[in-house]
Amino acid sequence: MKSQKSDPGVQKKFDFTPPRPRPFLAGLPARIDSYEEGVARLFQWRTGLDYYATVDQIVDFIVNTRRTKIVDLLSDTGTLTLRLAGRKAFFGRIHSMDSNITLLERARQRARLLNLGQVVEFQQFAEPGWPLADGFAEIAVSMFDLHRHPAERFLREAYRILVGGGYLLLGEVIEPQTFLNRIMRIWQRFHLRLVQRNAVEAGAVYHDREELIRLLFDTGFRQVVIQGLKSRSSRHQGVFSLVAATK
Repeated sequence: MKSQKSDPGVQKKFDFTPPRPRPFLAGLPARIDSYEEGVARLFQWRTGLDYYATVDQIVDFIVNTRRTKIVDLLSDTGTLTLRLAGRKAFFGRIHSMDSNITLLERARQRARLLNLGQVVEFQQFAEPGWPLADGFAEIAVSMFDLHRHPAERFLREAYRILVGGGYLLLGEVIEPQTFLNRIMRIWQRFHLRLVQRNAVEAGAVYHDREELIRLLFDTGFRQVVIQGLKSRSSRHQGVFSLVAATK
């Protein structure tokens, strides 16, 4: 019999908890406007994955934990927050944070149109910290954002706002520190800075698996589960992964 190999082009499920099939959130006005369309395109270009399918896997994880006090550490256009708030199996409340007041207002309008205002609270903050009490959240979610921040400070602040036994759920690209990967990152930075005109992403810092685990344990997290959402085509390839770290 021929051995079956993983197809690197197939997006895998994050199986920390069993995912539950669900339809896309229906009736969301202007689900993709010009800004969000750009976010989705950048995510697919950088990871090879579908933006909305990946967001929904994070939503699946949160719903399956049955935790009720959630913090979305980067609201952006509110995609993750609103898809979680609209899930019938979710019975909690979401605090959605962003430093950009324009994006927050857009997300608030979408929440009102979907009659989800009672489930979500949007709040502006100024970096480096979130204006939340110690032990505030049962789950803190960071979707494709850690690479834009100094990792140690970001993780310490996330740890602070979590209750004991709470989860930090990270969606991030994990990059192997090989020579060919470093060459590829140089090309990506060039493309982001000069072609896409995205200086923030061009300055991103990604971590390899062992480094990220060390950072999380050094912060104080006691259990870390990491799963890539695609199989690597080579040992030099970075893979977008979901990371569940338990306080």
